[in-house]
Amino acid sequence: MKKYLLLLAFIPLMCSGQSANEKTITVIGISEMEIEPDLITLSMTVRETENTKKESDIVNLENKIVKFMTSLGIDKSNFTINRYVAREQTGSKFKQDKAYNLIITKPSLLDTIAAKCIEVGMDNLYVSKIDHSQIETLRNDLLAKSLRAAKAKAEIIAKEMGVSVGKVLMVNESYKIIGERQDYYNNSVFSMEEVVATGFGARRMSTPRTSGTINLEKLHLSKTVIVKYEII
Repeated sequence: MKKYLLLLAFIPLMCSGQSANEKTITVIGISEMEIEPDLITLSMTVRETENTKKESDIVNLENKIVKFMTSLGIDKSNFTINRYVAREQTGSKFKQDKAYNLIITKPSLLDTIAAKCIEVGMDNLYVSKIDHSQIETLRNDLLAKSLRAAKAKAEIIAKEMGVSVGKVLMVNESYKIIGERQDYYNNSVFSMEEVVATGFGARRMSTPRTSGTINLEKLHLSKTVIVKYEII
């Protein structure tokens, strides 16, 4: 679901260095959008224990997850190792820890995949990133809407002043103008409530959900432009 918001406040600006004789007008165009994420990065770890003392044991665990992902129509390349740590114990023996990222292309499968990962032995599962497969296209759409909004404001102001809008003299794409509502589409870590996996040995981490789905925060995208027009 997409939600667009065009902010059309009248905010004429004077650019630094603009002389009193310059016949120009400077306006701000802002466009915003909220969308449902369609890419979820699920992070997890596995640590060598008494039950996973061999490399083959952990590889077997990885293969189970890849096989399960493939059965759900998710490409195996979406499951990658993020961190690998090997610690020497005695002689030639060593213990290892691995951290993984699993990109889920079907958000509705998040519960199912998380439960399977816990079942096979993964630990410390959390949603590390949410994203959208068409993020750049959506950003370009917002940029175009921001430019149209700026032009519409310039024409309204010019009409009220009894002048006409001429050529564009300057365009500046800005993120800071909207402060905390800037495009934060996601480098934040999102906590995930307990994955209810009866019989899978999931540990209690928080109050269990009463529903069968995880509600993820929507992505908020925004574009702001500052446009300087000649007036004639």
